[in-house]
Amino acid sequence: MSGGGFTLLEALLASVVLAIVVGAIVVPFTAGAGNTAHDARMTLAVNLAQDLIEEILSKPFSDPDGTETGETGRSKWDDMDDYNGYTEAEGTIAGFDGAVVNDPAATALTRSAIVEGVYVSGQGPPDPATFLRITVEVRYHGQELVKFSRLAYANE
Repeated sequence: MSGGGFTLLEALLASVVLAIVVGAIVVPFTAGAGNTAHDARMTLAVNLAQDLIEEILSKPFSDPDGTETGETGRSKWDDMDDYNGYTEAEGTIAGFDGAVVNDPAATALTRSAIVEGVYVSGQGPPDPATFLRITVEVRYHGQELVKFSRLAYANE
């Protein structure tokens, strides 16, 4: 019988070719979408790290009242070393005003800060440190995305 239709084998072969072509077209688009999400996350991580370093640097080098009494939270911290050990868990990263960052790129990001004294030659505890090293790190699912360090000088 010779008809004008396709055989089952021809239809199957056409389906396989079509699947290969569609796959070749779709893969670059999905890879591009993944790269866009990563780039947005990296841009946000850099901004979050820079914002926290700038916030820390806006504070005095030494405690102005000489005491840590009453400094119960970030809004009440009055010198740079108050930020030592500061950490924000996933979904809790906030600006200085306390507003939580709700950007979708912030999902699964964490942020932390370490502020430690740096001594010059011939100096050490119990002398006050001449410099503070401020390190801010932003992580995504526990993996480091951004890590900034900056030295602050006690020019008082």
